[in-house]
Amino acid sequence: MKKRKQALAFLLAGCMAFGMTGCMTKGEDKSANKKGETQKKVEAPEGPLEKYSETVKISTVLPENAGIQWQEGDSYDDNPWYRAYKERLNIEVVNDWVSNDYSTKLNLTIADGNLPDVFCVNGQQLQQLIEADLIWDMTESFDKYASDTLKGYMESESDTYETGKKDGKLYGIPQLTYGIIDQPYQVWVRQDWANQAGLKDIKTVKDMEELGKKFMAQGSKYAFTEDQSLDCMFAMAPAWGAHPGIWVEGESGDLEYGSVQPQMKDVLTTYAQWYKDGLLNAEFTTTDMDKMFQGFINGEVGIMPYAQWVGYNPGPDVISNLGAEAVMDAYAIPSANGEEVKSSIMYSNLGYVVVSKKCQNPEAAVKLLNFYAYMMDEAQGKEDTKFIDSLFNNAYTNIPYALRVINPMTDYNQFEKVTSYLEKYQNGEEVDSAELGKDAVKYEHCVQWLKEQSPEAVGDWLQQGSPKSAYRISKEVIDNEQYIKDAYWGQQVETLLNSGSTLDDILKEGFTKIIVGEEPIEYFDTLVENWKSAGGEKATEEVNELCK
Repeated sequence: MKKRKQALAFLLAGCMAFGMTGCMTKGEDKSANKKGETQKKVEAPEGPLEKYSETVKISTVLPENAGIQWQEGDSYDDNPWYRAYKERLNIEVVNDWVSNDYSTKLNLTIADGNLPDVFCVNGQQLQQLIEADLIWDMTESFDKYASDTLKGYMESESDTYETGKKDGKLYGIPQLTYGIIDQPYQVWVRQDWANQAGLKDIKTVKDMEELGKKFMAQGSKYAFTEDQSLDCMFAMAPAWGAHPGIWVEGESGDLEYGSVQPQMKDVLTTYAQWYKDGLLNAEFTTTDMDKMFQGFINGEVGIMPYAQWVGYNPGPDVISNLGAEAVMDAYAIPSANGEEVKSSIMYSNLGYVVVSKKCQNPEAAVKLLNFYAYMMDEAQGKEDTKFIDSLFNNAYTNIPYALRVINPMTDYNQFEKVTSYLEKYQNGEEVDSAELGKDAVKYEHCVQWLKEQSPEAVGDWLQQGSPKSAYRISKEVIDNEQYIKDAYWGQQVETLLNSGSTLDDILKEGFTKIIVGEEPIEYFDTLVENWKSAGGEKATEEVNELCK
């Protein structure tokens, strides 16, 4: 009882920080929907997608999507997803609210205690709701009603699945993400300049440095992109065996923060030399991401260590401004020391699906998740193509905001399918892109690039279709297990929740001083001590305590 009161007090205090009023009520079986109607328990059919004999009403909440383009007659309350729930499962989904500030509105809702039946929360909210006894233990419902497909997602991401549990009981069903294939970084190189320089490959950091110098000799203003976030440097850090931003196992066996490990000294030593030699943008300390991208668009630079999505931004503007010959190629992060480079994989999870204790049919939430999984991964060839398109090709994908779990192999599988069909097309075989279902647009954009080199098609081409695409590199990273996962997997500890951004800012400020020469490399040791005294040491203790 004491812990429950503390949890309620903590939640209320958090809500008051947003200027909210009202108090939270304890989890009670009020069993009322938004119109005040009393729900009743309906016997659940056993099959994962078997229809209820009586209508079950489930309330939810979701964020507003300003960019959604509604088909005639559709709305948040009446759309293909909600109609399919009713027709296929006899579950009537109703919205308590739709908000353009989901997080704040949800905190208000929690503070009022007027919870919807099914909703999506972050890790901190999950723990608070468990402590306040406001949500169901979903262990039995999931074990009994989850489809093999849905269970398969959790088996493949068992570490993330465990983060939704407390004392062995499942309270939050992780929504997962589209897969770790999205996480490895690449070195993006302007293709026409690379051809002019006679580039074959980039195997080492020295190769990359020499290429940058050749580009400068050819007319680029500087060799490598960077901005005030230091994201390009962090992308390159694994080249030296450094893994900033994740927790790694230290020599003692304890977990330590990657950003303060000795390998970062090697990274900073090289970057300081590059800055001194004019290989980095001299104005990076006052350059944000958009301005950094503009440098590439304007032809000031031709090498950018960055994420797999650069084909979408700044890719189209690069093509529009510089022509199709300036398209980028992706290369794996090279080695600085002759050792195998391993990508950093961070904990990633969209959120947790939770069911409030007022819901009389908690298993209905699992059935709704089953339906989403079925439509994502099993419906092709079984369902009418127009029906599938009505769910996924009209910007309606995010309507089931709290009613979905993502296949963690989604983007990996998509890449394999798209490239398989693209290979057939390039070999002169007849291809029916409709067979790709929701993935057809990726394939069609790749074909469009091959035919027209149009800016709007370059994003999918660079991510998937190109012989030097991002996903080709990332797939090799995954297949060969050339990565290191964050050794602390799950919700951030209290100190990092409260002070994590401040701690990282301390490091970024210090790293920047070393790079621009305001401080020598020896300052790194002082910086680490400053980080520890500001809360880093306490955070490290908390992480290790939780991992015992």
